Amino acid sequence: MPRIRAIIFDVGGTLLYPADSVGETYARFARAHGVKIQAEVATKAFLQALKDGSPRTKRKVPQNGDDRAWWKQIVRRSLPEQAFADAKVFEAFFEEVYLHFAKPEAWGIYPEVLEVFKALRDYPVDLAILSNWDARLHAVLDGNGLGEFLPHRFISAELGWEKPDAAIYRHVSDVLRLRPESLLSVGDDVRNDVEEPRRVGWQAVQIERPKRDLWVAVRALNGR
Repeated sequence: MPRIRAIIFDVGGTLLYPADSVGETYARFARAHGVKIQAEVATKAFLQALKDGSPRTKRKVPQNGDDRAWWKQIVRRSLPEQAFADAKVFEAFFEEVYLHFAKPEAWGIYPEVLEVFKALRDYPVDLAILSNWDARLHAVLDGNGLGEFLPHRFISAELGWEKPDAAIYRHVSDVLRLRPESLLSVGDDVRNDVEEPRRVGWQAVQIERPKRDLWVAVRALNGR
C-alpha cells in the first residue's frame, strides 16, 4: 500500500460519544420547562430523525458554521408531537440543548483516544478531522484536550457540503496537498468513513468497538 501521509478521523462514534444519551439530555432539559418525555423513546426517535435527515445535498448545508435550523428540525422530530405546545417554550428548550452540546463536558472521550494521539506524534503524518458537525466542534475538541493534536479540521457546516459527498473528500486532499492514496480515513460509519473515501482513492479502516478501536490507525502506519 502507498505510504500514509495523513490520517483523517471522524469524530462522533470515533473519538467522542455523548456523556449522557441524547434522550436523557433532552428529558433533563425538558423537565426544567415542566415537560415530561421518556428518554429511551426520545433517543430512538432522535436516531431515526438523524437517519431520515441525512445525507443532505450541498445546497442544504450551511457554510457559516451555524447549523441551528437543521438541528432544530432534528430535535422537533425527536420529541412527541404535543410535548411543547408553547412555541416559545420549545425555542428556549432548543437553545439550551444546542448550547449544551457545545460544551466539552457534554461529551466523553473513548478510553484509548488520547494515548493513540500521543503515540502518533512519533510518526511523520498529518492529523485531521472530517466531520458532519458544525462550529461547536471547535470548543468541544479544544476543551477536551484533543484540539492540540488536530491542527486540520474539516467541518461540514463550515464547508457547505458533508460526507458522503465526494467533493468533501477531494477538498481535504486539495487543502492538505496530498495525493488521495496517501490519506487514511478512520471512522465508525461504513459509508461515510470507509466506502466513499475508498471510492475517491483514499485508504480507509473502520472503527468497530470493542473489537477494533483507534489503535487501528497506529497499526495501519506499521503495515499491520
